[in-house]
Amino acid sequence: MSRYQVQVTDTYARGAQRPWSTVRRVLAEESGPCLTPVLIRFGRLRRWIACGRRLPHDRQCRNCCPRIVVTEVRRITA
Repeated sequence: MSRYQVQVTDTYARGAQRPWSTVRRVLAEESGPCLTPVLIRFGRLRRWIACGRRLPHDRQCRNCCPRIVVTEVRRITA
């Protein structure tokens, strides 16, 4: 599975309920090779590509399906 560890920083104005700025930063990424590549045909050309580049999320293999783990959320009032 492709796993991304993300840090999120929200900046709020005083008295606001929604942030006016959100910054997302990827801290780490883990992934492996595709387990079920897909054959793509274009005329006489054929090529195998990772299923994550072609199939919908629910049909991707375990290694191509992305998982996002939010490790830290910071709320800043400016």
